[in-house]
Amino acid sequence: MMRSASAVVLLTCLGLGCGKISEATGDQHDTASNAAGGGSTPGGSAGRIGAAGSGLGGSAGVSELSSVELSGAPIYTRVQRLTNSQWESAVTDILRFPAPRALSADFASPLLGVTAFDNNELVLFVEPRRFGEFESGAEAAAAIATGSPQALAALYAGDDPAGFVRTLGRRAFRRPLSAEEEAKYQDVFALGERLYGAGFANGAALVIRALLQSPHFLYRTELGPAGDPLSPYELAAKLSFWLLGTTPSDALLDAAAAGKLASTDQLVAVARQMLEDPRAVPVMRDFHGQLLNVATFQSLVKNDEYDAASNPQLALAANAFFDFIFTGNLGLRELLTSPQAYVNPALAPFYGVAAPAALEPRDVGPARSGYFMQVPFLMLGSSTAEPNPIQRGLKLERALLCAPQRPPPADIQLPVITPARPNQTTRQRVIELTESCGGTCHHYTDQLGFALENFDGLGRERELDRGQLIDTTGSYPLAEGLTAFADGNDLMRILASSPQAHTCYSKHVTSYALGRDLVEGDRPLLESLAEVSRSHSLKDVILALVKDPSFGTRKAGLP
Repeated sequence: MMRSASAVVLLTCLGLGCGKISEATGDQHDTASNAAGGGSTPGGSAGRIGAAGSGLGGSAGVSELSSVELSGAPIYTRVQRLTNSQWESAVTDILRFPAPRALSADFASPLLGVTAFDNNELVLFVEPRRFGEFESGAEAAAAIATGSPQALAALYAGDDPAGFVRTLGRRAFRRPLSAEEEAKYQDVFALGERLYGAGFANGAALVIRALLQSPHFLYRTELGPAGDPLSPYELAAKLSFWLLGTTPSDALLDAAAAGKLASTDQLVAVARQMLEDPRAVPVMRDFHGQLLNVATFQSLVKNDEYDAASNPQLALAANAFFDFIFTGNLGLRELLTSPQAYVNPALAPFYGVAAPAALEPRDVGPARSGYFMQVPFLMLGSSTAEPNPIQRGLKLERALLCAPQRPPPADIQLPVITPARPNQTTRQRVIELTESCGGTCHHYTDQLGFALENFDGLGRERELDRGQLIDTTGSYPLAEGLTAFADGNDLMRILASSPQAHTCYSKHVTSYALGRDLVEGDRPLLESLAEVSRSHSLKDVILALVKDPSFGTRKAGLP
């Protein structure tokens, strides 16, 4: 068992380029010394060591300190294609379907691993396959919308082609049609009756097909001279697709037409109202889910102590916690430190609590703080029933610290896999396997994972590892200083107050909101959002972003 787990740990290192998963530099002596005890007094308090101070078994210079990485490659496209889910929701609302019809179920998904979020401009190009998907999707939607008198009446109450084109066109294009566009789509209506026979439904169906394949529907635009303010209709679409995941409502388009999105205060008021709309909950759930890889629960495999049929229960519990954070007007601090987790019959044994009848919130005890010490996350970062500090540390670093990646050493030597020695702990085993990196690959990243060593690979609390006491101490070079921690709880408390962690979280929020990578020029915005995040909720961070002048300003970019 240990041999297999060690191999997985090693492959994790090698598969990620080893050096890419650490943000600190240091010599081999530092690695061994830090990993062995972290320099903290056993069982004592952790603290921050200055940027040039001594550091837990070695020195830590300014060059070792991490900072939020902002080296993205945005193209600043101003014609951003709708995502699959946005397309589905928009079609549902435009055509007044009582519920989504899964018309986009077979649409191609964005290429995984290219960007952090699937709404990033870099993965939303229209390849040849997409043309066929949008065509078939539009045809299916039109058939449903005009397939019965009831469906057609829900879509449009009148029987005049001009009114139908005007009403549906505004919904689809998220702005009024020009006179030329109205004439064009009235001709399309007439063509539908000529091709398929006289009757309102035939003309309406062809108009729907044409509208849903138009770039004016498929793309959300921010056109015009760089530096100019976005139009009220562009702002309505930008807010609605971000916060509600769908096209603007008729009421919001009316507000745009009436000039009620002209001022920052008006825009913030609309955003505030959207954040209380039930449709915002699954959007923010999607944000956290993509950030924290909830979709990967589907393929989770453990040992005989865990039934893979429970994988959906892990996702449900994680999503319920994200909903709790958002709807409770909470933020990153509570995401990191809340004693509450969501427990169902499948997960209760791993928490060591009595099984509830269904999913419900529970205080899971003083050993756990926030999401990263809950069973779903701990299972995700483990190999079978063995914990994987490399994976856990990497996931923590990427989600919470956004530290820059560095290339592996040119002379890296692959370790020889040998059987674990008697009584060798996972921590000792990882250190031994990663020493070939020269101390630079895993020096600090792994220590984030070591903080969670008091949980096994199934997320259960443990005091011993192969008969040895667990060592959860460590340190990490945060941008604000090299910081020591005693255990996972201590680490989460530190991160809950860390400017770097809040800047990183603000980076994720902003990247998801704007649909692009972020760069150094975005740092002042992110640091201002981080100040909000440190003492306020996710909703407040969102409102602060909406309030920032850059949100409503056109960028220079493509086309």
